[in-house]
Amino acid sequence: MEMRDVCMKGMRGMANAKKKKIRKAIVRRAISVDKYQVNKAWRNIFVQAGIIK
Repeated sequence: MEMRDVCMKGMRGMANAKKKKIRKAIVRRAISVDKYQVNKAWRNIFVQAGIIK
């Protein structure tokens, strides 16, 4: 095994870790946006019903 092969394996691992981190961040943001949209929808329902202003 050459030095170049060892370096490439390490780089590939780093790239996979970075992709995983980005994927997790996107999921985290999607969940928070979804919660916000649900809360906003419920608020609109209550406003239309005249329960809150």
